[in-house]
Amino acid sequence: MIPSFTRVLSIVSCLLATGIFIHQSAWCQIVEKPSIAPPTTLHATRGLSQTLSAEPSGEGRLTLSITGSWYKQEIGYLPLAQAEGTQITTGLTAFSFGVNSYVDVFGWVAGYGLFDPAGSDNRFGIGSVSGGITGSLPLPQNSPLCLAGQLCIIGGTSTDQIDENKADGYNYFETRSGYDFMGKALQTVLFGDEARGIKFHFNEGAVFSLQEGHDLLLLLSGGVQGSVHPMLVLGLEANSRTSVKEIAPMTDPLWITPSIQVRTPYYFNVHLGGDISLSKDRDNGEKRALEPFRIFGGLVFSFDLLEGKRKRLAEKEKQAAAEKEAMSHKAQSAEARADSIGQKAKQDSIAMAQARAAEQRRADSLAEKARQDSITLAETQKRLEEERTKRSDAEKQLLSTGLLLLDAVYFESGKAEISINSYPYLNIIGKMLTKYPKLQIEVSGHTDNVGRLNSNMILSQARADAVRVYLIQVAPELATHLTGRGYGPSQPKAPNTSADGRRLNRRVELQVLNKEALKEYNK
Repeated sequence: MIPSFTRVLSIVSCLLATGIFIHQSAWCQIVEKPSIAPPTTLHATRGLSQTLSAEPSGEGRLTLSITGSWYKQEIGYLPLAQAEGTQITTGLTAFSFGVNSYVDVFGWVAGYGLFDPAGSDNRFGIGSVSGGITGSLPLPQNSPLCLAGQLCIIGGTSTDQIDENKADGYNYFETRSGYDFMGKALQTVLFGDEARGIKFHFNEGAVFSLQEGHDLLLLLSGGVQGSVHPMLVLGLEANSRTSVKEIAPMTDPLWITPSIQVRTPYYFNVHLGGDISLSKDRDNGEKRALEPFRIFGGLVFSFDLLEGKRKRLAEKEKQAAAEKEAMSHKAQSAEARADSIGQKAKQDSIAMAQARAAEQRRADSLAEKARQDSITLAETQKRLEEERTKRSDAEKQLLSTGLLLLDAVYFESGKAEISINSYPYLNIIGKMLTKYPKLQIEVSGHTDNVGRLNSNMILSQARADAVRVYLIQVAPELATHLTGRGYGPSQPKAPNTSADGRRLNRRVELQVLNKEALKEYNK
């Protein structure tokens, strides 16, 4: 039988080498959350058949598995003293669950059957029951290395210990009659992704038994896992179990395990494999640690219980990002239009500044003449006083407080286009502002607190720019005196708890920035 298994091992090794060659271009990528069920051990945890992976299952992933194994007992072990040729089978029912992104819990229960070739001593029983927890370290997402630790307790409920000789036998932990505590350190190195790639798993552990006469055990295992196809995973692992008090890895249980796992897109996996003994015969006359081989197979069902929730959250985030991008594009377009108009106004302002300079020279000449002629000066002052009396309420409010609410400027809800009904009012305001060329004025846009803050900031800026651009169209000489700024909901005039308060907060105002210049117009 051993030569045939050697041929199987050679074939598996060749397939793994082929997988490495095919997928070497995918190395150094990072493993993402799988869209298919990951390979599992016989105990429903991640990894190969008996070698554990340090990767967490993922929050909300539930894995259920049923496995069975078979081998022929060629040497009778005490105290059962079953006859040579006895067919020994074990079965495992196991589960694991991802509590969060780093912690998994698991448990399993075993059963066994002994089939005497003579048919006179067939026996069945419940084996061990186990439960435990695995915790992974939160390493950076781009790290190819995963580290984890595992703790579990194995409760031996079996009345028959199949392999009683030290810690011998493939099924030692599944048919215990005592209680064991197991701890393991797990390491996994990743190359590629879950669908196609190579993984190396390494486990180091110890087992402390409460059963009298059982030494502290040292467990070592390592394996390579090759995903040569999204539906096909090949594995090869080596396992050792020996006493810490008397380490003898070559004569204590030592075996290799080639395996194959077939995955489907429906969270249903099938795994098959075999254990091949490498243990040498003991020189002191004790019986050998392992039978030549054991074969096993099983079914795995794995479900991502939070898959729907994750998809909904991802879709919601995608939609929010699209809305934000659309609003930003709209604001950029409005700003570009405002900049274009402002640039044209700036070019025209050069000629306008020259005209104003000439006008100022003429005014200075008149003033000089007025100073020389007291009668003319008195008449001029009289005319200025009459002009003040003719000022509108809007002018008086702006010159006295430095602030003017544009209460006749209207916009459609959520938009920055000025209503046509506002044009006559803004025409008056624009012509009024030309009387006071020394004032630097800010057009301020405000909103209520309904909606997202970023959207309100963009909307208030767009409305302020729209009013500023229109006033410059009415009076181009205002281009160098007007600026626009959006404050969003940051400066409410009334509480936003009522409709009236929100209506008052949705406004556009003119605010004098250089208020010291107001003194000159209020003399």
